[in-house]
Amino acid sequence: MKRYLSGMFSESCEFMKRLKSNHFYAFFIIIIAIVIFLAIYVYSIVTGNILEDAAVSNIREVAVHDRNTITMFIEYNWKNQQRIGERLKRNSDKLKTVSQINEYLGLEAYESTFDKIYLLMEDGSYYTDITYRKDSETPDYYPYMDLFADTDDYKVIGYDPLPVMGSDKVVIYGYKLSGNPKGEVLSGIKIGEDQKEVYAVICICKRSTIMDGLVIENYDDDAGNPQGYSSVVNKNGEYVVDRKDAASSDPDSLFDIIKRCDSSDLTSSDVQKKMNAGEEFWFYMEKNGVRELNYCTPLTSSSVNWYFIMSVSDKVVKDQTELFVLLIIATMSAAVIVIIIAFVSAIIMQRKTQIAHAQEKAQSEFLSNMSHEIRTPLNGIIGLNYLIMNAIDSPDKHLQIKEWLKKSQNTAEYLLALINDVLDISKLQAGKVEVTRAPMLVEAMSESVCSMQYDNITGHGITFVKDLHITVPCIQCDEVHIKQVLMNIIGNAVKFTPAGGTIRFTVNQSMIDENHVMTTFVCEDTGCGMSKEFLNEIFHKFTQDRSSTSNSTKGTGLGMAISKLLVNAMGGEIHVESELNKGSTFTVEVPAEICEIPDYLKTHTDAAEKTSDNFNNDVRSMKILVAEDNELNAEILLEILSQFGFVPVHAQNGQEAVEIFERSKINEFTIILMDMRMPVLDGCEASSRIRGLDREDAKTVTIFACTANSFQEDREKALASGMNDFLTKPIDINAMLRKMEKIEHEKHNMQ
Repeated sequence: MKRYLSGMFSESCEFMKRLKSNHFYAFFIIIIAIVIFLAIYVYSIVTGNILEDAAVSNIREVAVHDRNTITMFIEYNWKNQQRIGERLKRNSDKLKTVSQINEYLGLEAYESTFDKIYLLMEDGSYYTDITYRKDSETPDYYPYMDLFADTDDYKVIGYDPLPVMGSDKVVIYGYKLSGNPKGEVLSGIKIGEDQKEVYAVICICKRSTIMDGLVIENYDDDAGNPQGYSSVVNKNGEYVVDRKDAASSDPDSLFDIIKRCDSSDLTSSDVQKKMNAGEEFWFYMEKNGVRELNYCTPLTSSSVNWYFIMSVSDKVVKDQTELFVLLIIATMSAAVIVIIIAFVSAIIMQRKTQIAHAQEKAQSEFLSNMSHEIRTPLNGIIGLNYLIMNAIDSPDKHLQIKEWLKKSQNTAEYLLALINDVLDISKLQAGKVEVTRAPMLVEAMSESVCSMQYDNITGHGITFVKDLHITVPCIQCDEVHIKQVLMNIIGNAVKFTPAGGTIRFTVNQSMIDENHVMTTFVCEDTGCGMSKEFLNEIFHKFTQDRSSTSNSTKGTGLGMAISKLLVNAMGGEIHVESELNKGSTFTVEVPAEICEIPDYLKTHTDAAEKTSDNFNNDVRSMKILVAEDNELNAEILLEILSQFGFVPVHAQNGQEAVEIFERSKINEFTIILMDMRMPVLDGCEASSRIRGLDREDAKTVTIFACTANSFQEDREKALASGMNDFLTKPIDINAMLRKMEKIEHEKHNMQ
């Protein structure tokens, strides 16, 4: 009996232990599950915030694009008014009668972006394209003089209805002819029989001209319905460019719309205060059950205090986070089964998401900044081409066209060098920069840099002074990279120097020994300068001065880092001295070997003509096989070769090039220009097959690789296939012709 009771007691204790253990594990699992669900919940909030920030950042990029479009339009109109004033100065002596003035203003409006152009006199009267209005009693008189009443600025802008333009409101630009940066040119203009002095040029635009330049509706849903729209308001909240519902019977005011909405993060007073302070901000507003994000940013033009607003439905943000929400729900469903794995996976996923987001943002910022650096010279080339096309039929513009072509060529070469650096960024990051030393005329290179930057400098109202003291005219140096460094330094000086300032570019030389010279380039400006803290970081990659004086100027943050790498690779040094609000001085010192001026650099005639004159008749008679699949490239190359007296034969792909060469007579072709990327057979395979043909000239014919690929591995691949040399696209015609001449002369010497 005792043994039985003892057994029952032992079983009871074991049962209680098992019960307590099960309760503990159940309690532990519940606690762990709660912790994991809380962690997942927190993770979903963090991820949602990250995605919401990314969505707001995306909306901001679109808004900044639209804002910049309006700003550029306004600044373009100011420049147009300045040009109108300059033309008026030249033609004022011909404007005697009202009809002559009316006709002149009508023609100016027709040829510009403005709908109406008026001339305002000092007594408040003004001429239009149809009449002359003397005072307020004149029908449809508008007090344009009041626009200038509360400001000393020479540029004013208004937003008001005009009877002559119908019921819709218009944008009124007022440009005072005296007291502006062009005051010496524009002041004292008198017209009419009574020779009254013109006080200002008044230009009028319908607001539809601004609306045409905007992405008014965007973020379409799957059905094509817009989920967002853009608008512009003035300091009183009135819409210069209408938002979606501003054309309704409700008052046309942002502040009234905020007051009538169901809910808003900011009151109309809060919004008005932020606008008066010039802040960039965003807030949510709900109206009629629709919640939308309003991103507000001031226009960057100093002549207006308008605000740009991008309004986007919060459905856009929700749509962008919907996929992640589904993933989180799936993770929660599986969390109970694989608690530990799900927890670790969530941490890893969060880390990867943050890294990917940071990398994407860094890449986006880099590409955006590089877009500016590339578009700047590209804009110059497009502008020069436009000027050339307009003046091509004018005989008196021959010299000007030639100068424009030289500038376009110089700018294109600089753009090509910049693109090469961006594409080969790995070499820059590793500190490896290829330096090519060739004879360079120091004065010609310096003048070329000054010429390319002159319009940019003077266009900003900056005085440009160059001071060249060159004792050794020709040195062995890398001209392309020297230009890149100087263009970057002078370009930065323009960015950070206000109108009325001065930029001085100086070149000096000092002898190192009888065979070497030190060339020193100095760029000194009177701009905003740099802080002492930033001077220690200026040559680091992706760094920019964030001082208040330079906040508005942006760039890639790569320019000075690249410049230092290039100067160091050439054996030189670069220094900078600067003081806030006083200016900066950049000094570039480049040692180089002294050399004689080669024949092709001794004259200033066109390089292609010089090369043509140096070719003998044997060289001119060469027959050349051109393998190029791109129709435009082939047409250009064939025409150039024909103009120089060569006999080109075109092959449209690599296979055709092999067949043409195989059918040709022995030594019929002296040179083959072989594109590397072609259909049927690429250039390398075609070259290998030509070298393998059983004929005596297959091993001796000269083959040039012609390709847009500029990397070392491409060069090695071309040479391994049997090609003799490498020509990078866009092809330097002068270099190609010199290589041809050299090859032909070498063959003559061997015979």
